[in-house]
Amino acid sequence: MLKLQELKKKQQQAKAAESSTSSNNTAAENQTSTSSTPTADSNSSTGYILKRQNSKELAEKRKQKSKENLFSLRRSGGGKKGKKKANPAELRVHKDLSEMDPVAGTRLNFPDPNHLMTFELFVIPADGMYKGAEFKFTVNIPNTYPYDPPKAQCETMIYHPNIDWEGHVCLNILRADWMPVLNLGAVVFGLMTLFLQPNPDDPLNKEVAQLMIDNRTQFEKNVKLTLQGGNVSGRQFPKLLK
Repeated sequence: MLKLQELKKKQQQAKAAESSTSSNNTAAENQTSTSSTPTADSNSSTGYILKRQNSKELAEKRKQKSKENLFSLRRSGGGKKGKKKANPAELRVHKDLSEMDPVAGTRLNFPDPNHLMTFELFVIPADGMYKGAEFKFTVNIPNTYPYDPPKAQCETMIYHPNIDWEGHVCLNILRADWMPVLNLGAVVFGLMTLFLQPNPDDPLNKEVAQLMIDNRTQFEKNVKLTLQGGNVSGRQFPKLLK
């Protein structure tokens, strides 16, 4: 009887010891798990630091971000400052071209569509001594247009009293008679009239102009010969007519 009570007592003591060991292990595990979790302690070298930002700090960050975006935009050429501004001459040229009425026997060509200050003009007279031939001009517009006139250069060799052997053109509205109210349409029309009404009284090629005054018949023969690719005055002309 006494031995049975002692046995039960030992079993209870063993269970109590086992229960105490299990509790200690659980506490240790909890302590280990807690210590491995990042903390909000600002002195910890391994934990995350949680910090609330006030409105002033947020405003400063937004301002800095805005500056970075603007700097990036400038470098990439975007935005208003990255766009090239057209000068007054270019704006006037745009206006002239949009309002220009077609001149019969002429056509314009722009080698660079983004640069309207230089273009090619082809003239094919429908009447007169130069009828049927095609003449090419290069027209350059200065940045001071319309206060200063465009400059025209004839690229096709021609026997003409108002155009010299180098292609310089003598046209009153491109010189002393130029006015800012004139436009590119007037220039194109003026160049066409050179072929319809050559003017020996305001010459640039004096040799040709003098022949036109002294011997109109011979002058017209020379014009016809040059258009057919003949040799006149020691110069070989391109064949422009059959």
